[in-house]
Amino acid sequence: MSVKRKIAFNTGMQLAGRMIATVIGLVTVAVMTRHLGRDGYGGFTTVLSFLQFFAILAGFGLPITTAKLLSRAGADERSIMSNAFALRLVSGLGLFALAPLLGMLFPYSPEIKLGILVGTLSFLGMTLQELLVAVFQRHLVTWQIAFAEIAGRAVLLGGTAVAVVTGHGLIWIVAALAAGNLLQFALSWLMARRFTRIGLAFDFTVWKEILRESWPIGISIAFNLLYLRGDVILLSVMRTQGEVGLYGAAYKVLDVVTVLPYIFMGLVLPLLSAAWSRGDRDDFNRKLSLSFDFLALIGLPLMFGSFAVSEGLMTLIAGPDFAAAGPFVSMLMVGGLAIFWHALYGNALVAIGQQRRMVIWYAVNAAVSVGLYLLLIPRIGGLGAAAVTAFSELFIAVAVTATVTPLTGFRPDFVQLIKALVASVIMFVIVWLLPDLQVLLRIGLGAVIFVGLLAALRGLPIKSIKSILIDRPEAKPPVDL
Repeated sequence: MSVKRKIAFNTGMQLAGRMIATVIGLVTVAVMTRHLGRDGYGGFTTVLSFLQFFAILAGFGLPITTAKLLSRAGADERSIMSNAFALRLVSGLGLFALAPLLGMLFPYSPEIKLGILVGTLSFLGMTLQELLVAVFQRHLVTWQIAFAEIAGRAVLLGGTAVAVVTGHGLIWIVAALAAGNLLQFALSWLMARRFTRIGLAFDFTVWKEILRESWPIGISIAFNLLYLRGDVILLSVMRTQGEVGLYGAAYKVLDVVTVLPYIFMGLVLPLLSAAWSRGDRDDFNRKLSLSFDFLALIGLPLMFGSFAVSEGLMTLIAGPDFAAAGPFVSMLMVGGLAIFWHALYGNALVAIGQQRRMVIWYAVNAAVSVGLYLLLIPRIGGLGAAAVTAFSELFIAVAVTATVTPLTGFRPDFVQLIKALVASVIMFVIVWLLPDLQVLLRIGLGAVIFVGLLAALRGLPIKSIKSILIDRPEAKPPVDL
């Protein structure tokens, strides 16, 4: 199979796998919220966010750095992977040993503290699994990652269903999450070892090289954590678990929606990198412009659509008890549009190799966002957390745009964006005026109205988007950063 065919196959399989995993995840949330209720799901969200904080911090940019080192000519795959794996294991053990101890200092219920303890080991497995992705990227078999993810999600869904049938609560579901994460790691480990014999290596020269490459990414991640996970942590301390449950369910919608720009830009990134590396700035800016049009075409109707159907959507996904999360969804989707924007310019920055320029902006964003969380969460709770999250995403999107523009000279054409905006606003008004219609019918009607209006405005750039992806490079693709 040629490299182009492998890329196409892996892209298709990854997309299909991500869609299946997302559907399983939404079904799991639907079952979990109805079984646990607001308070119980708030407890689950608190446990998850607390452990994710340590999981992301433990990464310190190692997956991206490892993938970059493996992409170099003559790279010793076994040495790099074994040393990176050992470094990740040592740092992960240290951080995750602290997680349950620090959890004891928070004003959480005994059940939540036990949940943190139960989930700790599995999140270490998850951080190690992320490191293995570099092996699958190098050998163009990334479809296997999707298989492992689906298996892990299926275990969580099965465990949640058993909890419902047997009447078990939060701890059982956290244990099911742990089992799913560990299975995902085990499958990834077994499949990765078919390509390279990964062990534990303690060559501190290699460790030093890895850390030298990864520290800017790691520092950025540490700052990102303060506004990406600070909302739930502070909300869980300052407000009730019921409100955390509402916010967590609303945030799940944002998580699902914002997968789309990163999947798309993951396809475009190798093309941007190739155009920039050969000095073809016109082609770079053309592909970036077409990507801007496509993301506007998706992001704007999703945001305006959420304004119209948020309460009904939350009732459909999580049950009537979570209808009050609707305003949180609407506010978070403003941040969702900013994530589409950030994905475009952020990947452009990666393509030109200038990620370090963003470290200072991540630091400023973290400081401002934490201050705003502390100001607003005690006063207006989840709505304040959602507002600050939206602000922080907008801030970082503006910052990365201001960084990329002078470096590349890229100026988007706003014609497509204006067409998408007009169609989105009209769609919103019509759907908003039909509140008694069943939510799925409202969503379907909104989609038909938007596409119809866009077609009338000649705003469906199908050929243009196709032209972005049709000419994929024959060489081994750059790593997905």
